[in-house]
Amino acid sequence: MKKTVIMASTYHGPSLYAPLPVIRFVLGAAAAPDAVETLRKRLPGLGNALAACPAHADAPGDTPGHLFEHACIELQNRAGGELSCVRTRAVATAPAGEAAVPYDDADVCLAAAALVGALLADGIRGEPAAAAAGLDRRLEEFLEFARKNVLPIQDRAMVRAALARDIPVTQLVGRFLAFGHGRYQQRLSASATTLTNSIASHLAANKTYTHRVLEAAGLPMARYGRAYSVREAVAAAERIGYPVVVKPNSESMGAAVSVGMKNRREVTAAYRRARRLTRSVIVEEFVRGDDHRLLIVGGKLVAAAKRVPAHVVGDGVHSVEQLVALVNADPRRGADHSNTLTRIVLDEQADRLLGELGYTAASVPQASEVVYLRRNANLSAGGTAEDLSERVHPANREIAERAAKVIGLDIAGVDLLTSDVSVPLWKSGGRICEINSRPGLRSHLWPAVGEPRDVLGPILDMLFPPGQPVRVPVVAVTGTGDTRSTAELLAAILTAAGSHVGLAAGRRVFSGGRRVGREKHAAPAAARMILLDPEVDVAVLELRPRDVLRHGLGCDAIDVTVVVEELPEEQSAERQLRPATPLLLDAIRVVARSTRSVIYACHSDPATAAIAADAGQARLCRVVPAPAGRTPAVAAVARGERAVQRGRTIRLQNGARDQGRLRTAAILQRLSGPEADRYRSSALYATLAAHSLGIAPQVIARGLRSWAPLAKLAKPRLPRR
Repeated sequence: MKKTVIMASTYHGPSLYAPLPVIRFVLGAAAAPDAVETLRKRLPGLGNALAACPAHADAPGDTPGHLFEHACIELQNRAGGELSCVRTRAVATAPAGEAAVPYDDADVCLAAAALVGALLADGIRGEPAAAAAGLDRRLEEFLEFARKNVLPIQDRAMVRAALARDIPVTQLVGRFLAFGHGRYQQRLSASATTLTNSIASHLAANKTYTHRVLEAAGLPMARYGRAYSVREAVAAAERIGYPVVVKPNSESMGAAVSVGMKNRREVTAAYRRARRLTRSVIVEEFVRGDDHRLLIVGGKLVAAAKRVPAHVVGDGVHSVEQLVALVNADPRRGADHSNTLTRIVLDEQADRLLGELGYTAASVPQASEVVYLRRNANLSAGGTAEDLSERVHPANREIAERAAKVIGLDIAGVDLLTSDVSVPLWKSGGRICEINSRPGLRSHLWPAVGEPRDVLGPILDMLFPPGQPVRVPVVAVTGTGDTRSTAELLAAILTAAGSHVGLAAGRRVFSGGRRVGREKHAAPAAARMILLDPEVDVAVLELRPRDVLRHGLGCDAIDVTVVVEELPEEQSAERQLRPATPLLLDAIRVVARSTRSVIYACHSDPATAAIAADAGQARLCRVVPAPAGRTPAVAAVARGERAVQRGRTIRLQNGARDQGRLRTAAILQRLSGPEADRYRSSALYATLAAHSLGIAPQVIARGLRSWAPLAKLAKPRLPRR
């Protein structure tokens, strides 16, 4: 059997192949015709996606690479992605044996490619029914793998909401996400944030402590008792009065919660179930009414929902087990938190509730009969939600907001038990059930009944108030010249200006002038280290064209780019630079397309002409060399471009107006002869980048005077023995 996929290369950030992260595949064997047809049948959205793709209009006979791309995208979207083909008209001429597939999670993308590649290589073997069953099994295995690797749907929604606001997101590990860059970043795990008070979180996790604190604050709480043994649990239930609720003291998501225990035997069994999870068990007053979740963000109510326990509705034909299967067939339901709803499971608790009705899983309920399979209404246990945000009484709103503030949580899920949330608790007899420090958001984002609520916007507003920076300035140094010295000189200038600089140069990473570790890092890894550093307030990245070709940009956007070209008179006889190849020019164009503010490039550099059409929203400023004793070319000034005279003086201009002058002789006074010539271009481009970041000329001069090559500092000194 020949391999369909010969090679796979992962690109981080924009690359030669797409403006977003992709994996590039080199394909080998042609696809078997029967496999292609089966693939189209088993992935119903594949045909429509191919027909709607802009590249299809130019090449209706889809190439193997194009088919491969869309099949991989379709599989990833089945696992919760929202990806689309990157083969636009601009790159529709890619070789037939190549594919560029976008991804959210690289491992899931590779698994999808392995499945598509195996199918296309194998074809369909054996009987059609057996082949279809085999494909279904492979699809289920892939979806199970993807479910374990991709973020839960709530987290994916948060990531998309942040990206829509131009807030960069980095997955640290598991559900831990970093929003923003450098010193401005905030961290999130589910709905816990860097603003979440750890004491408040621990307090909310202990239901006994929560009861005591809220009772002391005068808030309405259900009567309760804490039990360490069956005898204590029964005694608490008899003191409170049956029926009661029995639940673990420190668990969440409705784990081992038993509602409506009516006698000593049921309390004993419920205690033993809860005791498996925690050291102590809560026995609580049973409050009649519905379970309402009120979401508090930053001390304010943002959404409210009535939560309905998992149930089925009889039709007089199907058994309970069959009805559960029909409910679980809803594509909105999935395992755990992977979908907007969770599948219902027939377990011990469901059997117990069915037994109370005289039913089993094989019983057939009457038409319209509602059969509850849970008493707790958590969505994670198969429940549903009805939005009631507009019906919350002001008194109940105040109670929920005060409860969150008393505990000290920035994001809190306050659970109220009441028959009607539009009636004050003191009048309806309702109570606060508990407070959750990491509340789920699915009941508000995707309620089964009612309007969805934007609860992500208030969370992002709390983390990043209007006007607060989200990103640190990022400067890219690229080109065929001495990019390393330019990056080091710029870092010296920014350090002199008082910034904590993250520098990636020579495959080494520096933070605040100190080298981070001893390893060498590829450009994407170096950029990640710098942008996740909580001390960094400006990043300087050396992006050599060959590194961009191999790995991509490593970040999503750049503020300032300098394209360094070494002048012929600055090159030594031993070091004559070769002219940039078309491929290297393409890499420089990738950097230019990702730049938002300004690009500096030599007027005579071939790269300047190459990127002129790709500057996008960035302003392209041509560095114009002037003959000795003369001003910059009149044509450059007339166009209003910022021109720079190279010689013994660096002259910054905006049109005909001077922005400042720096004498290179004074800046590089410690250097002489060939060494001064070597760094002349580097000083020029570092000065330009610093000036564009608002650094004053005198600070630039001070920074350049203080600079020393970091090569001497690259290896940390070891103490003498």
